[in-house]
Amino acid sequence: MAGSLFDRLTRGEAGLRMDEDESIRRHLLRMLTTRQGAVQALPDYGLPDLNDLHLSRAEVIRRCCLAIEKCIAGYEPRLHDAKVGYVHLEEDQFVMAFRIEAMRVDSEGRQIPWRWSVVMDGDQVKETA
Repeated sequence: MAGSLFDRLTRGEAGLRMDEDESIRRHLLRMLTTRQGAVQALPDYGLPDLNDLHLSRAEVIRRCCLAIEKCIAGYEPRLHDAKVGYVHLEEDQFVMAFRIEAMRVDSEGRQIPWRWSVVMDGDQVKETA
């Protein structure tokens, strides 16, 4: 048996329990690589398709930041007050990087600042070092 959704979200590749931050990062990676409409029961889960040729790069970046914030607010309850910012990369104009900053409540009820950066290249999303 695969276990509960919580068990699957909190276990790594080897089936070992992962820490809360790793669990959040894995969930966000899955969410950010999912296109809206791909999950029948949750039609707004994931990011919208932003491959509209009529949008400027600045507008695509703005909409992507807002879409990531909306996804986190709707589907990652462990994070609160998420803010997403664009990070300029010199090497490739087709790759976009984003910095996510939010608050996470730890097991003792304390608010902990949480930060993570990702690079989006088409349909691929990778965490940055």
